[in-house]
Amino acid sequence: MNTTQRHLKYMLPVLLALGAATTAHAQKKDSTLKQETIDIISSYQPKLKEATKVNLTASLPNRDTARPRLTYDVPALNLNFMYQPIHLQPLALGKDSLPPLLNNFVKLGYGNLNTPLVQVGFGSNRNEKFNFGIFGNYQSSKGKDVQYQDYSTLNVGAAGTYLSPKFEIKAGLGFDQNVVHYYGYDHDSFPNLTKSDLKQVFNQGSASFGVKNRTENNPWAFSYAPHAKFYFFGDHFKRSESTVIVNVPLSQQIFEDIYIRAEGILDLSTFNEDNRDHINNNIVSIHPSVDIDKPGFVLHAGVNPTWTNSKFYLLPDVVNESHLIRKKLILSSGWISYFDKNSYRNLAQRNPFLAGLPDGMRNTRIEEKYTGIKGTLGSHFNYNTKFGSVTWSNLPLFVNDTTVSYKFMTRNEEQLKAFELHAEVGYIQEEKFQARASIDWFNYGKQTTEPKPWGLVPFQADVFAEYTFAKKLKVHANLFALSGSDYLVYNKDFGKTKSALDLNAGASYDIGQHFQVWFTANNLFNSHYQRWYGYQNYGINVLGGVMFKF
Repeated sequence: MNTTQRHLKYMLPVLLALGAATTAHAQKKDSTLKQETIDIISSYQPKLKEATKVNLTASLPNRDTARPRLTYDVPALNLNFMYQPIHLQPLALGKDSLPPLLNNFVKLGYGNLNTPLVQVGFGSNRNEKFNFGIFGNYQSSKGKDVQYQDYSTLNVGAAGTYLSPKFEIKAGLGFDQNVVHYYGYDHDSFPNLTKSDLKQVFNQGSASFGVKNRTENNPWAFSYAPHAKFYFFGDHFKRSESTVIVNVPLSQQIFEDIYIRAEGILDLSTFNEDNRDHINNNIVSIHPSVDIDKPGFVLHAGVNPTWTNSKFYLLPDVVNESHLIRKKLILSSGWISYFDKNSYRNLAQRNPFLAGLPDGMRNTRIEEKYTGIKGTLGSHFNYNTKFGSVTWSNLPLFVNDTTVSYKFMTRNEEQLKAFELHAEVGYIQEEKFQARASIDWFNYGKQTTEPKPWGLVPFQADVFAEYTFAKKLKVHANLFALSGSDYLVYNKDFGKTKSALDLNAGASYDIGQHFQVWFTANNLFNSHYQRWYGYQNYGINVLGGVMFKF
């Protein structure tokens, strides 16, 4: 142990004793001092000294503009090919023109009821300025079940269209001849009637002319399409009727989906018969309307002021379609009224066994109130339903002559009411398969003048299907049914014709591009039903032939 360590060894106890005595004396002295308080003004907040900021300015290095020289060393590959490549040549561009259309055809056929059939058609090819077409048809048959159950029809027509930069001009001519016989009588009671006594020939000549502006060159979206039709109609008994129909439709688009439309119709006809004053039958009407065509909503709101039979009528014309489910469920409703003209030409087309035009014939006013739903199901199905009430005013009813019974007279029904139901459903699979079914039912519940709705069919249904195999063989079938109609009996009683069920079928097969063989069979059930009392139809009849297209 050195000297320093020895001194610290003896001094340490002395220092500890002095410290303890000093502390005791201080505590005794403090106990006699006055108590004081200390106020803290603020808490201590330490702060760092601000650091000196160094500002740095960045700069890009100088751009290297020197272009490097790169060298490549690609080894040569020596390959031996067995073939020599040809020189590259540009492909030839396709022609702009389309192949010519097969607008011309000749169709020939023959059937079991001495039924020749000849149809011809000729049309122009594609042309930007004009097109035209000519059509002809002849067919006749001779019945074997009933004497004089013969008929023939001849139709000839031509139509053309000229296209200018601003207008579309159409014109047409036609001639139709239909020969029927009044065979619906008791042949045992009238054995002396000859075929010439029962023959009826309807001849009709027609001409039409119209002008339409081309809207693609019309910045004002204003369109008009006036056209006129002329008819001359006559029969074997020197009855004749001339008709002029002028129609002027106008349309103006005022907004993207709102249109203002108006249509004027002038329908004038004069009927002449030997030893009888001529009969004038005229209809003049104007159809103003506002059409709203929005996605999911369509509204046609208009009126139909009409002058006919020396009277004025203000008729409603309102139709609405609202999409409950877009394109799948559409609510359709309407309240419309219009006139059906009872000219001799129109009545003979409904019933060719008519015995002339009676005096005092008035036009029929029809009023419909209906509602229904329509739409599509998936990508192939479509449907349409309609239910409503129909009222006919001054409706001509065809009543059989009870004395001879082979001609029909007309009786005027002042007012006939009925409930109407229409339903149809269709299926379409491109051009391969299509089918549709429809029914129409009228509940004739109330008539004012006549005891029965003579000659009217309250129910009819139709089912049609067509299928195409390999774009060459096409087969089709048509099944239809209709209920009977009321007819008058000699003692002022009434009867009802039998209901009918009929099936028609046919097929056609294309042999190449120009030839086709075809076949049709009508009334496969061989049912001899009567659409008009006393006039039973043909039984089963088969017809087949060929068609040449060029």
